[in-house]
Amino acid sequence: MEANPFLKENIDLTNLHLSFLKEEPSRALVQNLSFKSFEPDRFVIRDKEIFVCCEDKYHKSKLSNNFLEKKLQVQATTRNWKTITKLVELSNI
Repeated sequence: MEANPFLKENIDLTNLHLSFLKEEPSRALVQNLSFKSFEPDRFVIRDKEIFVCCEDKYHKSKLSNNFLEKKLQVQATTRNWKTITKLVELSNI
């Protein structure tokens, strides 16, 4: 959780999402996607995780799970930050 680069900013946590990738995507595909702008939404790819910050609702963002899977050619699953926090809490019991 500490790896989320958006936590250092004053952002509403309901705007944060985390995509887990089945495997690490190719460097070329990551670079190709990283050079594109999806403003006002932003993302950071780290290994097999993608941290997504949506200024509006996630379902309105271009950075959907399906979009990321297509562009990176790898299976993914995305959860909102509230769910991630709860899963971490439950795993520490």
